Amino acid sequence: MKNPIWGKTLMAALTLWTATAATVHADIKMTIDVKDKTASQVAVVYQTTIVEIPLDDNGHATHTFSDIKAVHANLFYGMNSRPIFLEDGDTIHISFEGSRFKEKVDFATQGGKEKIFNYLNQVKLIAPEEETLALPFGEYVSLVDRKKASALRILKAWKFNGISPHFETVETGRIEYAYNSAILMYAAGHPFYSNDTTYRPDDTYYEEIKKRATENEAYTDIKEYREYMKEIARTFGCPKGGARKPYDRTVCMMEYVADNIENEIVKQALLNVLAIEQVEQYGIEDIDELMNLHSTFVTDSALQNAFRQKYDAWDIVQTGKPSPDFRAWDIQRKEWNLTDFRGKYVYIDLWATWCGPCRKELPYLKQLEADYKNRNITFVSLSVDAKRADWQKIVESQQMAGVQLHLGANTRFQTLYKATGIPHFILLDPEGKIVNSNMLRPSSPDIRSYLDRLPGL
Repeated sequence: MKNPIWGKTLMAALTLWTATAATVHADIKMTIDVKDKTASQVAVVYQTTIVEIPLDDNGHATHTFSDIKAVHANLFYGMNSRPIFLEDGDTIHISFEGSRFKEKVDFATQGGKEKIFNYLNQVKLIAPEEETLALPFGEYVSLVDRKKASALRILKAWKFNGISPHFETVETGRIEYAYNSAILMYAAGHPFYSNDTTYRPDDTYYEEIKKRATENEAYTDIKEYREYMKEIARTFGCPKGGARKPYDRTVCMMEYVADNIENEIVKQALLNVLAIEQVEQYGIEDIDELMNLHSTFVTDSALQNAFRQKYDAWDIVQTGKPSPDFRAWDIQRKEWNLTDFRGKYVYIDLWATWCGPCRKELPYLKQLEADYKNRNITFVSLSVDAKRADWQKIVESQQMAGVQLHLGANTRFQTLYKATGIPHFILLDPEGKIVNSNMLRPSSPDIRSYLDRLPGL
């Protein structure tokens, strides 16, 4: 039977990216020629990056990759894919017939590197049969190691020395940790295939998998290595019966890495990939522990930037992004939303009648509204009072200026802006995009100079 960890799918290709130390790499130039094309584009997938490359009417395409050292990738045409290898400075030409992509693809590179592409497309890693998980642990480990030795023997026989400075190292790591991962599977697979429901991993199992978790900084960009090291962190860092939520599991894994991995490059790479994985899958709400760990132990600027990109993609109230919308009602119960204010800057005050600091800002807000009465800005007060009557009473008695609206308590708008404390002020541009999600208060001595610098106000 075929072992599922060896499947080659698009999702497997979309593994999490961990940048290494900031280094300038030469561009990789790729040209593609498709005869009798059956699709309008090809796609190159590496780590978490998908590059869609359109084919012209003649089936020709070019693309330049930047900031890549050496990485396994996949070339997709339609629903089919082929493994390729990207290394800084390469010039790669790929050609094939549209209807025969699965059968034949020609690769041409400088320095005989097409040999790498031929190897990747001809040599397969032979997984242990799933039924062998029924063997005693020592016998299973010996079987896996024999298969690993065979794969490494084949790699050596291809004689890549002198062809690529990085491929043999990266491929060795891929082979080593693909087979090491098969040993990790024993704890879950043995009870099933041996029909021994009483089996529990013993010290021999844990000692074996732990000794294979070497700290090799040359392997940090290899998916198989990262996945193995992450599983080691989960196994030894997260107590059984605890860390049931994905976030809690991520935190305990990060704590284990921070405490037990000595090599700084490996430590930071693993911490970064764990943080990115959590953010990509579950977002950025309530991740203070993760942020503390990441900001403390991940000091490499390239890794910090990689994480920040993933974080910002979730931060929907980031400067320059369209603001989340709201539904609110005025005294006459007319419904309002942000589109009603397009064409002008919008200064939003999130407040409540029970909030002392909010009430103190009201005279300053009223004066600010008067000072900018004939300018291109609208002042909108959004009440987060749970009871509409409380808000209405104050608005009518205080003769408040500007646009007064009742939003209500615990709304999505307030949550997205992380406005756990009020008053909270927000500034939007005439297109409804965020200028400042945590704007100066009306009482701030700098508020007018800030507003006066806005273009078109």
